[in-house]
Amino acid sequence: MELTIQLSDKIYERLLSTGSRIQGTIGLINPHAGNFNEHVRHTDGYGNAGSRYIRLRHGRATVNEKRVCLSLRIDLDESNIIPSEAIEVESRQASNFVDEALFLINN
Repeated sequence: MELTIQLSDKIYERLLSTGSRIQGTIGLINPHAGNFNEHVRHTDGYGNAGSRYIRLRHGRATVNEKRVCLSLRIDLDESNIIPSEAIEVESRQASNFVDEALFLINN
């Protein structure tokens, strides 16, 4: 099978200059042609400079000068895990980390 893909000039120039992968999707126009659409990478405007993070068993806590973020993902079918206990334990770990990180960031 042969497929013709149309890229934007910006993506094509970046592909040639960096030689790295560009992730995206192909929207088919017909069975033999499609348009490439790059995956959108959202940035929150806070940047990652000066960020500190800790990996938790089910997630991650991040601290920077402007905000604190805690993200947990617990599969309900995970054996030997009670979600409410995991939230309590890991949020306590994150809280200790946030206190230490904010102290380091502010001093």
